[in-house]
Amino acid sequence: MDSKVTNTILLQDCLKGMNSMSEESIDICVTSPPYNINIKYGVYEDNKPRSEYMDWLSEVFSSIKRVLKKDGHFFLNVGYSNIDPWLNMDVAQVARKHLILQNHINWVKSIYINEKTNTKSRSGRERHKFSVGTCGHFKPVNSKRFISPTWESLFHFTKTGNVPVDRLAVGVPYEYYEANLRNEKTKQTKPNLRCKGNSWFVPHDNTGLSWSKSKYRGNHPAVFPINLVEDCIKISGAKKDSVLLDPFMGSGTSALAAMRNGLNYVGFDVDENYINFANDRIAYEMKSPNPLPK
Repeated sequence: MDSKVTNTILLQDCLKGMNSMSEESIDICVTSPPYNINIKYGVYEDNKPRSEYMDWLSEVFSSIKRVLKKDGHFFLNVGYSNIDPWLNMDVAQVARKHLILQNHINWVKSIYINEKTNTKSRSGRERHKFSVGTCGHFKPVNSKRFISPTWESLFHFTKTGNVPVDRLAVGVPYEYYEANLRNEKTKQTKPNLRCKGNSWFVPHDNTGLSWSKSKYRGNHPAVFPINLVEDCIKISGAKKDSVLLDPFMGSGTSALAAMRNGLNYVGFDVDENYINFANDRIAYEMKSPNPLPK
């Protein structure tokens, strides 16, 4: 990857930008393309004819495959709407023409928990402690037909379908650790961590971005939380100074996640206002009391 364009968000169509990049120069790509459901972006018109939209995405995914390393990871976030319930699956089928789906993760944005029990294990530690109520945020729909969507798809594509991941990098504690302390074959004590599975509860956190509560979107109508991108980076096992690509950089969340985890980044967007805002976010965080890894 050319050092001149790393840690840069370019005002450029992503196809033109990726075509100018070296082959197999990207370690990880995390992105969320426009959903073509008439979202009001600043510059981009989100209402292409369906076939044109899918053909365009096919070109995008082909370009991502070209710049992705043989052992690289591509995390594709796609939602859907109740009037277009096949959208995420149709987009995944387009990506399927170019790459192999290795994992399908559900990004849970909001969930209601209606159980609260307190029990104790044999060692005296408390178990099953839940808060009753709604956790996270979603856009409710007023309808007699539809249920409010509270999750989106996060598709993990690779070139071979056989690329190692670091499952415990985003692991969670065992519920009953005592039963899992030792590996019976090796007799070694295991860490109190397990794979958390393919349902990731990652709520939007407007206050956790080292940025103004009311301005972290930068007038961008469709953002994902920084923790979602960070989990993708961690589970990929990307090493320091790896390069993350986001062809639709928007408000700069992927860039911030890359910086916080010691990665370089490169991104594209066609909206100068979004790029200016993303660069402002990056500059603000660079000046924060807790410096980012370099």
